[in-house]
Order: sequence, then C-alpha cells, then structure tokens
Amino acid sequence: MPVIALLSDLGTKDYFVGALKGAILSINPNAVIVDITHEVPRHDVLTAAFTLAHAAETFPKNTIFVAVVDPGVGTSRKSILLTTENGLFFIGPDNGIFTLVAERFGVKEIRELTNKKLMRDEISSTFHGRDVFAPVAAHLSRGIAPAEVGPGLPGMKRLELPRPKIEGGEMVGEVLLIDVFGNILTNIDRELIENFAGVGDELELDIEGKKLIAKFVRTFAEVGVGETVCYVGSANLLEVAKNQGNLAGDIAARAHLKIRLRRVKG
Repeated sequence: MPVIALLSDLGTKDYFVGALKGAILSINPNAVIVDITHEVPRHDVLTAAFTLAHAAETFPKNTIFVAVVDPGVGTSRKSILLTTENGLFFIGPDNGIFTLVAERFGVKEIRELTNKKLMRDEISSTFHGRDVFAPVAAHLSRGIAPAEVGPGLPGMKRLELPRPKIEGGEMVGEVLLIDVFGNILTNIDRELIENFAGVGDELELDIEGKKLIAKFVRTFAEVGVGETVCYVGSANLLEVAKNQGNLAGDIAARAHLKIRLRRVKG
C-alpha cells in the first residue's frame, strides 16, 4: 500500500488536517498516512516547496504527496498530479509548489485533476485539499492509473528561485526558513560555502542590517554555549545558529531576508 504524505500550512488547531485524513480514509480505510508538517508559514509557497523537496527524498517509490499551501484556492489555477522520474506522485495546486521536486527528481508527466468521480460530491471554493487533492490521492493509493485523474499538461508553474552569488567579495544569499530551534537555513549550498570559507574561519554576517560574527564549524560542540556558528546542515545548506539558543528569535530573522557573508581577515 503506497504511503500518502501530507504537507500543509493548515496548522493543527482547527479541523482541517483531520478533514484531510477523513477524506482519504473514507475512500481507502487502509491508507498509510504520514504527516510531513502542517506548520509551513501561512501562504508561503516557496518555503513549502523547499520543505517538500527535502522531505520527499527520504520516502519510498510510489509515495503520494498531498501539498496544501494554496493561497489561490478557488481561482482559475489548476489542480495537478505530477509524476516524477523516480516514481513519486505529487498532488496539489499548480502554484509553483512542485518547482523543487521537479528540478530534483525530474518530470515524467503532469496531469490536470478534472475527473469529478474521484472527488467529493460537493467541492468547496476554499478547501480543495479536502475535496479534491485528498480524495484523488486516496483513489491513486487504491491503484487507479494516473491517466484517470485527467488530461496531460505540457508544463506547470515554476517559482523563480533565489540563487546565491558572489558580489564584491561577499557571498550573498537568502534565508529559506527558520526551524523549530531558531536556526536560520539559507539557500547557500555546501559546495558554494566550502569554496568560499574553510572550517574554523570567522565570518561577518549581515542579515538585513543585523550584523554578527560567526565561526564556520562542523558541529555545535566546537564552540561554547551561546556562541554564533555557521555550518552545513542536514539539507546540505549553510545554516546560522546560536549554540543551544534561538538566534532567529534574538534578531527577528524570517524567511526571504537577504544574508551577506564575508571572511574576517586575520
């Protein structure tokens, strides 16, 4: 039985996530449902795209992902099924949320969800996650062919992703997200930062005017409690943190801010 993995910005306070799961289980009572997260910042499609891509790489072939970060729900935006070259399925709005999984895993085919027989009888204009995406995922988990969901599409919407660059001797990147520890994840990948600085180097950081000095380390244990560090995290991206502290909270950092780094001259 394929896994159905859920990602959304719905939170867990209200009934929404329960309704997603109910819609799935009413069609496939044996469904295996996994929550990736329901705490994506509200309406933040870019953060959702990043989170989905990094979670998806650990899931088995044939997993069905349902992504519900959908600020355009009820408009003319399409609902789609993306099948990747490595055998994963992604269901959600055509708003760019699948940009990174398409880039990372390759596109086998894209289909528009138009088969009303696979959806709930009444479709709300504000909750396609429950009424369209979740039911289609449930039917797919029971073995229907992807072709049954609707016609093929030549492409899908893709986000313009921020790319890091070297500018005047500085590394310029962007904050992608803030994790639960208050660590700041950037879009600067391992290769870029390791060509820019070495382990043990001190770096001057500027995050939208908040200036910091951080040591580039492999692990938190290389510095004392409360010290600021840079390191390559589990997503192979540069992160900035305070050892056993909440750096993002201290400096009011948030996703999509610019970050500049320069080496401290010894």
